[in-house]
Amino acid sequence: MPRTITLSRFRRPWTAVLAGGLVGSAARIGISYALPAAPGRVPLATLIVNLSGSLLLGFYLARREQTVTAPLSLQFWGIGVFGSFTTFSTFGIEVFLLLDQGHPTTAVGYIAGSIFGGLILALAGQRLGTVIR
Repeated sequence: MPRTITLSRFRRPWTAVLAGGLVGSAARIGISYALPAAPGRVPLATLIVNLSGSLLLGFYLARREQTVTAPLSLQFWGIGVFGSFTTFSTFGIEVFLLLDQGHPTTAVGYIAGSIFGGLILALAGQRLGTVIR
């Protein structure tokens, strides 16, 4: 009979972060392979993971405040899955590359869309998480 892995199986916070990181980073690399960046264009894969990650993290944190969560849930979901799924370092390099390749308008649009979109979607996720029962 197969064993079910639950968050309670993790005894230390770092193991929950590690397991969540495997999930989040696998999802992120899958999206980046599905949507490769085109030179001079907004890097859609990074934009999608950062915006959806903001929405999901806002939703998760709101739901976490309203419900009983498993031990180490924050480490697994908040830090592990969503932390490894989203990426600020790749965003920074992509902005630099857009500027270096002579696409300042695209770079500014990418910056604005990422920052303001991330903030708006984190708030939307938080609001959505508070209204769902």
